[in-house]
Amino acid sequence: MESIIGDGQRVLLTWGEGQDPEGIKRAVERLSAALGQNGKLQVENIERLALAAHQKSAFDVALLGAVNPPSVTHTMDHLAEVARILKPSGRMYLREHSSPKDGRTKEKLVSLLKVAGFVSISQPEEALLSLVSQGEVNGTDGVIELCCSNPAFELGSAVSLPLFAKKKETKGKSKAEVNKVWTLSSFDMADDDVDIIDSDKLLEEEDFTKPDPSTLIAECGPNSAKKKACKNCTCGFAEELDEGAVKSDKVKKSVTSSCGSCYLGDAFRCSSCPYLGMPAFKPGEKITLSDRQLNPDM
Repeated sequence: MESIIGDGQRVLLTWGEGQDPEGIKRAVERLSAALGQNGKLQVENIERLALAAHQKSAFDVALLGAVNPPSVTHTMDHLAEVARILKPSGRMYLREHSSPKDGRTKEKLVSLLKVAGFVSISQPEEALLSLVSQGEVNGTDGVIELCCSNPAFELGSAVSLPLFAKKKETKGKSKAEVNKVWTLSSFDMADDDVDIIDSDKLLEEEDFTKPDPSTLIAECGPNSAKKKACKNCTCGFAEELDEGAVKSDKVKKSVTSSCGSCYLGDAFRCSSCPYLGMPAFKPGEKITLSDRQLNPDM
């Protein structure tokens, strides 16, 4: 008992359904005697621990499942609440029945303790928790006993980091000496056998030759003239299609009239007529503009 608690500490003892009331009474008497007048013992039902609303960092030691028989299965909510009300570096001792059929193994319990935030998880050197009750230790077969600690800092605590170097570290040093700290040469290598490769030697002569822009145009595959250009085309195929469309428009404008009246003048031409704006002409005659038409009055 002396290795678990000491005089003047605040200790939490939990109990659950199925545990012997007389065993709980004997455990309270023994713990109260070990704590002395300056210590304090708080007994809580593990299922109603969160409803007790204890202040955080209120206890030095927590004893879970210490009363025989250790019939309580501690959940993540139980462990998280104990971690909240334990002081930094506070110790917790826990006992449970192992039930491999239900997946309750030592490895599973250790994993839950880690997720709850506990550190330094280990097995007690002796079955200390069983000594809370008077008499011989009973029912130790198939029982998991673990001890762990809370981290050595308060939940939500913060610490400022030195983001800037102290001026006295660079005082009296030249700028070249200060910049040398951020450089690394081959002489700074701890291993003398390290071969430093010149990166320029990794390039061949043809790697320094500027490529011909015509060779950078990607092939869009066979019969690409019948295809559409890709969205956000960068190979020049879209520009080629645009040039081809302009040439085809010019060819279309040179076709013969469909109505047969285009040669008579604009008064007889449609709004989409390719000869719109041109002078009247005879069918088959080459269209020419006079000097007056080429030099309009200003």
